[in-house]
Amino acid sequence: MRYVIRTRRSRAYRRDVWMKMKDREQMKRWRVRKGLTQGDLAFLAGCTQQTISLLETGKMTTLTEDLAIAIAKRLGHDWEDLFVACEAAVVPVAKSDVNSSSRGLVSA
Repeated sequence: MRYVIRTRRSRAYRRDVWMKMKDREQMKRWRVRKGLTQGDLAFLAGCTQQTISLLETGKMTTLTEDLAIAIAKRLGHDWEDLFVACEAAVVPVAKSDVNSSSRGLVSA
Protein backbone atom coordinates (compact mmCIF):
# COMPACT_ATOMS: atom_id res chain seq x y z
CA MET A 1 0.00 0.00 0.00
CA ARG A 2 1.38 3.41 -0.96
CA TYR A 3 1.29 6.24 1.58
CA VAL A 4 1.63 9.89 0.64
CA ILE A 5 3.31 12.10 3.18
CA ARG A 6 0.59 14.69 3.58
CA THR A 7 -1.22 15.65 6.70
CA ARG A 8 -4.65 17.04 7.24
CA ARG A 9 -5.39 18.01 10.79
CA SER A 10 -2.26 16.12 11.83
CA ARG A 11 -3.42 12.85 10.23
CA ALA A 12 -1.65 11.11 7.37
CA TYR A 13 -3.99 9.57 4.83
CA ARG A 14 -3.71 7.17 1.94
CA ARG A 15 -3.99 8.80 -1.43
CA ASP A 16 -4.67 5.70 -3.51
CA VAL A 17 -7.75 4.41 -1.64
CA TRP A 18 -10.96 6.44 -1.70
CA MET A 19 -14.48 5.68 -0.57
CA LYS A 20 -17.69 6.23 -2.49
CA MET A 21 -21.15 6.63 -1.02
CA LYS A 22 -23.51 3.69 -1.54
CA ASP A 23 -26.70 5.51 -0.57
CA ARG A 24 -26.56 9.16 0.42
CA GLU A 25 -30.12 9.11 1.75
CA GLN A 26 -29.20 6.31 4.17
CA MET A 27 -26.52 8.44 5.78
CA LYS A 28 -29.03 11.26 6.31
CA ARG A 29 -31.65 8.87 7.75
CA TRP A 30 -29.17 7.41 10.23
CA ARG A 31 -27.94 10.89 11.20
CA VAL A 32 -31.47 12.16 11.84
CA ARG A 33 -32.40 8.95 13.72
CA LYS A 34 -29.41 9.54 16.04
CA GLY A 35 -30.63 13.10 16.65
CA LEU A 36 -27.53 14.70 15.13
CA THR A 37 -27.37 17.81 13.00
CA GLN A 38 -24.93 18.01 10.09
CA GLY A 39 -22.74 20.21 12.28
CA ASP A 40 -22.82 17.72 15.15
CA LEU A 41 -21.80 14.83 12.90
CA ALA A 42 -19.11 16.94 11.28
CA PHE A 43 -17.64 17.86 14.67
CA LEU A 44 -17.64 14.24 15.83
CA ALA A 45 -16.13 12.96 12.56
CA GLY A 46 -13.50 15.71 12.34
CA CYS A 47 -14.66 17.46 9.18
CA THR A 48 -16.81 20.47 8.27
CA GLN A 49 -20.58 20.78 8.12
CA GLN A 50 -20.20 21.60 4.44
CA THR A 51 -18.56 18.21 3.83
CA ILE A 52 -21.52 16.38 5.41
CA SER A 53 -23.95 18.51 3.41
CA LEU A 54 -22.11 17.80 0.14
CA LEU A 55 -22.11 14.08 0.87
CA GLU A 56 -25.82 14.02 1.68
CA THR A 57 -26.78 15.99 -1.43
CA GLY A 58 -24.56 13.91 -3.72
CA LYS A 59 -22.37 16.83 -4.78
CA MET A 60 -19.35 15.15 -3.18
CA THR A 61 -19.01 11.55 -4.31
CA THR A 62 -15.66 10.44 -2.86
CA LEU A 63 -13.93 10.88 0.46
CA THR A 64 -10.91 9.55 2.29
CA GLU A 65 -10.95 6.21 4.01
CA ASP A 66 -10.32 7.80 7.41
CA LEU A 67 -13.26 10.17 7.08
CA ALA A 68 -15.59 7.40 5.87
CA ILE A 69 -14.67 5.23 8.86
CA ALA A 70 -15.11 8.17 11.27
CA ILE A 71 -18.56 9.04 9.89
CA ALA A 72 -19.76 5.43 10.01
CA LYS A 73 -18.42 5.00 13.56
CA ARG A 74 -20.26 8.10 14.78
CA LEU A 75 -23.47 6.84 13.16
CA GLY A 76 -23.03 3.47 14.88
CA HIS A 77 -22.63 1.35 11.74
CA ASP A 78 -19.87 -0.43 9.84
CA TRP A 79 -18.31 1.60 7.03
CA GLU A 80 -19.30 -1.15 4.57
CA ASP A 81 -22.96 -0.26 5.17
CA LEU A 82 -22.46 3.28 3.81
CA PHE A 83 -19.38 3.23 1.61
CA VAL A 84 -17.54 1.16 -0.96
CA ALA A 85 -13.74 1.26 -1.30
CA CYS A 86 -12.34 2.38 -4.66
CA GLU A 87 -8.68 2.30 -5.58
CA ALA A 88 -7.44 5.21 -7.66
CA ALA A 89 -4.60 5.03 -10.14
CA VAL A 90 -1.34 6.00 -8.48
CA VAL A 91 -0.12 9.34 -9.79
CA PRO A 92 3.66 9.81 -9.99
CA VAL A 93 5.02 12.40 -7.60
CA ALA A 94 6.67 15.45 -9.18
CA LYS A 95 9.84 16.78 -7.56
CA SER A 96 11.36 20.19 -8.03
CA ASP A 97 14.78 20.22 -9.70
CA VAL A 98 16.56 23.50 -10.39
CA ASN A 99 18.59 22.07 -13.30
CA SER A 100 15.71 20.47 -15.21
CA SER A 101 13.22 21.84 -17.74
CA SER A 102 11.98 25.40 -17.89
CA ARG A 103 9.21 24.66 -15.38
CA GLY A 104 11.58 22.98 -12.94
CA LEU A 105 9.67 19.71 -12.59
CA VAL A 106 10.76 16.11 -13.06
CA SER A 107 8.72 13.02 -12.42
CA ALA A 108 9.83 10.58 -9.77
